[in-house]
Amino acid sequence: MAAETKEQQAEEVSKSLFILSHVSSRNLLYPKSTAIRFPVPDEKVPWESFHGTYTVEGGLNPMGRTGLRGQGILRFFGPNHALHPVVTRWRRNVDGSIYRKNLKKMLEVLVVNFPFLDNWALLGGSLEPGEALPQKIKQVLRREFWPQFQKLLNQGTEIYKGYVDDPRNTDNAWIETVAISVHFEDQNDVEMKRLNSFLQGCDFEVMVRWQVVDKKIPLYVNHKELLRKATVLLGAYF
Repeated sequence: MAAETKEQQAEEVSKSLFILSHVSSRNLLYPKSTAIRFPVPDEKVPWESFHGTYTVEGGLNPMGRTGLRGQGILRFFGPNHALHPVVTRWRRNVDGSIYRKNLKKMLEVLVVNFPFLDNWALLGGSLEPGEALPQKIKQVLRREFWPQFQKLLNQGTEIYKGYVDDPRNTDNAWIETVAISVHFEDQNDVEMKRLNSFLQGCDFEVMVRWQVVDKKIPLYVNHKELLRKATVLLGAYF
């Protein structure tokens, strides 16, 4: 009986985590449009659940119902691939020592803000077929540094690969990303200094900065979760 209870509890936790990773995808107001989603309560998210006249044909969102059929504003039906580098360095005191909070080292992360958007974001974005770097990275990095940045990604650590809970997702189109941790351990790292010197690219309306990492960081929710994974990898404060 006790074993059965534990199994039931594990199943409930699994369901809860499943639902928590599918919240922004059910926002009633669909971005950049007048479309309003069909309300989908938590218990009706899984495709196996019955939801009256709500039916969908074609490729299905792997996390369940979103309340909106079709392609939405995404480029493709099915998975739309993205790349998000999580570029970090240690926060430093004036004397160069690493800043700590609650005994844990604190990070700074490279973030970007595009015109007309409220929140800051991690570097990266949607990948076109055959592209190695997203256009949004090319907007903030000068062309001369693109090959070297690709090398940094190749040397980095993959911290996540899969579905992203994003308000642009629909029942038939969704975002999947690969998140790669690129960390500079040494404050005198030559590649970090080169990266700083090649930031800003060709779009001067885009703002780029190093931001101290904690729970209050003004990032999109799904980007904050990717950043949290990087802090776990590095044993840093969050």
